[in-house]
Amino acid sequence: MKKRYKLLIAFLLFLGIGIYVIFNNVAPYAIIKPPRVTITKTPKDLNLDFEEIKVKTQDSLTLNGYWIKSQHQQPKGILILLHGIGGCKEHFLELSETLAISGIESILFDGRAHGKSEGEFCTYGFYEKNDVSKIVDLIKTKAPNLKIGIWGNSLGGAIALQTLENDKRIAFGVIESTFTELDQIVFQYKKNLLKGFGIKFLSDFSLKKAGEIANFNPDKVKPIQAVKNISQPVLIAHGSDDRNIPIVFGKQLFKNLASKDKKFINVKDGGHHNLFEKGGITYKKELLNFINRNLNSAKQNSIK
Repeated sequence: MKKRYKLLIAFLLFLGIGIYVIFNNVAPYAIIKPPRVTITKTPKDLNLDFEEIKVKTQDSLTLNGYWIKSQHQQPKGILILLHGIGGCKEHFLELSETLAISGIESILFDGRAHGKSEGEFCTYGFYEKNDVSKIVDLIKTKAPNLKIGIWGNSLGGAIALQTLENDKRIAFGVIESTFTELDQIVFQYKKNLLKGFGIKFLSDFSLKKAGEIANFNPDKVKPIQAVKNISQPVLIAHGSDDRNIPIVFGKQLFKNLASKDKKFINVKDGGHHNLFEKGGITYKKELLNFINRNLNSAKQNSIK
C-alpha cells in the first residue's frame, strides 16, 4: 500500500512539474511567436501597379509592405489591410486587385513578428495599433488628401479596432472574424487545441508570462473596450460556423460599438477563413458598397 502511495505521489509530482514547464516555458511562446509565413507571389504576378514600402515603428522595427495603386486616374481613397495571426501581406493580393479595379488604393504589410517584417513577438494590438498609425503618417505625407479606411481579419480585426479608437484619422473600418478580449480568445484557442478541455487560470498564467516575455500588458488588449470609443463607421462580419472565434464574439463587439453608423453581417455557414467563399457575390457587394459609401461621404465632408 505504501509503495502504491509513493508511486501516486511521484506520478502527481511528475505531472505537476510537466504542467508547469508546459504552461510556463512552452505555452507563452506559442501565444506570442506565430509561425512566419512568406509567399513568393507578388503584385507583379497580378499585373498590379505598386511600390514597395518600409515603415519604421516607434520601437525601431522595420515593417515591409506594398502600396497598391488604383487603376483609376483619380483614386477614391486608400485602405490599410491587416492580416491574421501567422499570416502575411500576400494573403491580401487578390483583395487589393479588387480594390484597385474599383479605384481604391491599398497598403498591405507584414505585421511585426510576421512575414518579412522585423520583430520577435506579436502583442495583438498593444504595439501594433501604433505601428498602423505610423503607416497613416506615411499616407498623410505622400498622399495627404486620400481618405483612409482600415480592413482587418481575425488578429488584424482586433488591431484595426484598437487603431480606430486610437487614431481618428482613419475614417472607417471593416472588421472580419475577430475577438473581444485577449485572455478570452487565448483560452478559447487552448480549448480548441485540447478538444474542448480547458482550465482558465492555467491559460491566464501562460498569457501573463507571455506578456512579461514580450513586454506588454495583455489586460490592455480588449477590443470590447475599444469599440465603446469608436465613432467612425464600422462594418463587422462574422461566419456563423466559425470554430476558431465563435460568432458570439462578433455580436458582442457590434452590440458595444459606439458608432451610430454600423453594420453587422452574419455569413451563413461561414468559418474563420472562408467568408468570401461562403458569402459569395452578395458579401463582396455589401463590403464594396460600405467602403464606397464611406469614401464618398468622407470626400463630401472634406469639400464642405
